[in-house]
Amino acid sequence: MDLKKFSLPIILFLLGMVLITMGAAFKILHWDLGFIDANIFIAVGSLLDIVASIIAIVKLVLMYKK
Repeated sequence: MDLKKFSLPIILFLLGMVLITMGAAFKILHWDLGFIDANIFIAVGSLLDIVASIIAIVKLVLMYKK
């Protein structure tokens, strides 16, 4: 299995985890950046994790289909 094919899902997943962690910290500390608050960070991070998971699943299915 070539891990270079999974670089995009890994990067998206890590970026999503960073955003979720930042959102949790913002929520605990009651911070906001104008209209961007903790809920935005958590929502965008969760969406990135979902997209990364879908891309990884599609790549796995296509790789094992061959």
